[in-house]
Amino acid sequence: MKRKIVRTITAMCLTAAMVLGLSACGSKEETPASAPEANTEKEADTEKEEGGETVEPAADGEKIKVGVDLYYRRDEYYVDLETTFRSYGEEKGYEMLIVDADGDVPTQINQVEDFITQGVDIILIAVADPVALIPAVQEAIDAGIPVICYDGGVESDICATKVIFDFYEDGAIVGEWAKEYITENLDGKAKVAVLDFPASPIVCGLRAQGFAETVSQLEGVEIVAQQDGKATRTDSMSVMENILTANPDVDLVYGINYDTGAGAAAAIEAANSKAIVCCNAWGQEGFQQLEDNHPIIKCMAASSPVTQARDAIDAIAPALAGEELPAETLSHSQLLTAENIKDFDWRSIVAAREN
Repeated sequence: MKRKIVRTITAMCLTAAMVLGLSACGSKEETPASAPEANTEKEADTEKEEGGETVEPAADGEKIKVGVDLYYRRDEYYVDLETTFRSYGEEKGYEMLIVDADGDVPTQINQVEDFITQGVDIILIAVADPVALIPAVQEAIDAGIPVICYDGGVESDICATKVIFDFYEDGAIVGEWAKEYITENLDGKAKVAVLDFPASPIVCGLRAQGFAETVSQLEGVEIVAQQDGKATRTDSMSVMENILTANPDVDLVYGINYDTGAGAAAAIEAANSKAIVCCNAWGQEGFQQLEDNHPIIKCMAASSPVTQARDAIDAIAPALAGEELPAETLSHSQLLTAENIKDFDWRSIVAAREN
């Protein structure tokens, strides 16, 4: 009953906003992806306002409950996602219930079922498996709870929308950088290794595919190994040690996230190899390494978790109002090197973790 009341009130608010819009047009001020807005404290039972958009509390005085299911908390990207979900969600007047699936499908299915039992109004989820989660997501929708996917999604059109980065493009832009590096520094010829993470087929799988297909456009490129680094530093270091044993003359290594790249770099340094590392990454350590012109880690494609979390939160009100949202909301990563890292304000995002 509460969800029906909430949606009715939300729809009324949106209708009123449309009427007001006939006499005055305004644009919502966009915050740069690299810097989250400060958290603003307001009374829980008052109207929340952000750039002309309002969010009403539930009719019974309770806040709209948002169930957020994280893929895992193993890296800084998800730490910053969670931080932004919590701060921006509370700023918009929502009660944020956040859980961690740790990449485990049965755990995540149980968490979705728990959200249904708790009577949340909407669910935001980064699915652990794009197929296995379909029944759980459908169960939530059948219970009258809209579902917004982020950082990937189920292989179905049942979600209200999927807030995602262009994962193939994530890898491809690193591949383009690698092509240029190989052309300028290695006479167009290179042996390349790829450390992927098959357990994440949508995000990491597409990144690895985008990189491999792009860098392979150079005739002189040979991909000598593509192995699972398990998205962790320890595993990636071990895998890279084995790759270097079999292929000591590897020139360039690609990793699907920062820990993968850092693990590969540690193995390269220990083996006194000439190889360099490029990766998709998000993390304080990596950004600092680029600023310090690290001898091995040379390039990162950064996808801002602040952008993704805010876009997902902003989709809540129209989803609850029953508006038709785009099937996908695509964001784009930024290529970072020693030459441009100082123009990327990552420190403000790191500082927000302490709040």
